[in-house]
Amino acid sequence: GQKQLAENIRAALDRLPFDQKSALVLREIDGLSYEEIGYSLGIAVGTVKSRLARARESLRAQLRQA
Repeated sequence: GQKQLAENIRAALDRLPFDQKSALVLREIDGLSYEEIGYSLGIAVGTVKSRLARARESLRAQLRQA
C-alpha cells in the first residue's frame, strides 16, 4: 500500500548520491525553481537539470525493482 511505497521511496532516496538527493529534495520537497536550486547549491541551472534527471531515473529504476 501507500505506507510501503513511502518506505520504498525513502530507501531509494537514501541510496542516491548526495548531490542528486539534495537537488531532488530542494525541487520536490521545498518546491524551489531550477534557478533557486542552482543558487543554493552553487551550480549552473543545466547542472541542476541533469542532476534531477539522473536522480529521477535512478529512483524509477530502484522502485521498479522494489
